[in-house]
Amino acid sequence: RQARTPVFAAFLLLLALGIAACQPNAQAALISPQLGEQLAAEAAGEQLVLQPTPAPLTFDQLTEEEVYAGVADDGLALLNNANPDNGQNIALANGCVGCHALDPAVQMSGPTWHNVADAASSRVPGQGPANYLWESILQPNAYVVSGYPADVMPQNYGELLSEDDLADMVAYLLTQHGN
Repeated sequence: RQARTPVFAAFLLLLALGIAACQPNAQAALISPQLGEQLAAEAAGEQLVLQPTPAPLTFDQLTEEEVYAGVADDGLALLNNANPDNGQNIALANGCVGCHALDPAVQMSGPTWHNVADAASSRVPGQGPANYLWESILQPNAYVVSGYPADVMPQNYGELLSEDDLADMVAYLLTQHGN
């Protein structure tokens, strides 16, 4: 029993050292597109000033112009008269909720609709969330969300939905933010 005590103490010491070695270094360079430049500047003795990654914009931070950026005039007129409650019914009637969940804890074959307006706000630079959602319904493979395969969403919603129904759907999806 006495022979085991030093072995056990040595084991605990090695374990503590191993855990301490795994502690992240907040000052270490992170893998990023600028890492090569940063390492070269550091090797040259230059002072590095790193900026934090900006937080993505949320829907509530956008102006009305930014929300509708990229939407054609005829689509904008439709969206101004759209009915989000009808959009929810259209989503149910067309089976959209079979692939898209409102609960962020539920993983489905399509991206979550939980806070989809927030996600759409910064998905494509220069494009407003209304236009992004509009195009994502009509051309689902134009911008495929990372982690999801292409060619899963039906490609024929432009034929199945009237323009009014499409505007109602987009208006409904734009209400999904800040939750």
